[in-house]
Amino acid sequence: MSADLNYYIQAIIGVLVITDPITRGFFFKTLTEDEPERRREYAFKIATAVAIILGISAVAGREILDALGINLGAFGVAGGLVVTLMGFEMLFGGEPSRAQGGEEAHEAPDPKSFEGQVLVPYAMPFVAGPGAITLVITIASGTSDASGAIAALVAVAIAVILLPIGHLLISQKLSLSDNAMKIATKMGGLLIATIGIQLMLSGIQTFFTG
Repeated sequence: MSADLNYYIQAIIGVLVITDPITRGFFFKTLTEDEPERRREYAFKIATAVAIILGISAVAGREILDALGINLGAFGVAGGLVVTLMGFEMLFGGEPSRAQGGEEAHEAPDPKSFEGQVLVPYAMPFVAGPGAITLVITIASGTSDASGAIAALVAVAIAVILLPIGHLLISQKLSLSDNAMKIATKMGGLLIATIGIQLMLSGIQTFFTG
């Protein structure tokens, strides 16, 4: 497997796990319980907001770092560390990390409407939170050429496509116990931690090789 293909696969897996189009669908189902007829509208609003937030991070993140004089390798190490810690938090806690709005996920939904929660706190930070933004920028900045940004954009695009599909499929067809959700989150946490460590190692290599 070529290094570029491996990097793309890591990017896609990382962004999918951290945005979590499937498991977050169960929270979406609960939050929209009183408005099932508006679920499609809400799902596409969420996907649009996530696309804008993470798309800008992928395209402009590296330029922002350059403008601030931040070394790409150093940011890769820092970003990888953040992602690794998030993964361990998911692994040992069994729920989304605090950086991804894990605490907000357990708040009682507004009994009247989900309208006021679609963008904040759901789309950001629950889906596209600081952790997801850091991961996307780290991926985009992880190579010396434009392939990192392209990999980040491809990963974001796939996640955005799957978000409404996963949310609507879950809310209309499936149900999952709390224990099953915790197991799925723990498995995702292990993947995220592993990817974070790989990003750290890549950042160290970039820092010393220039």
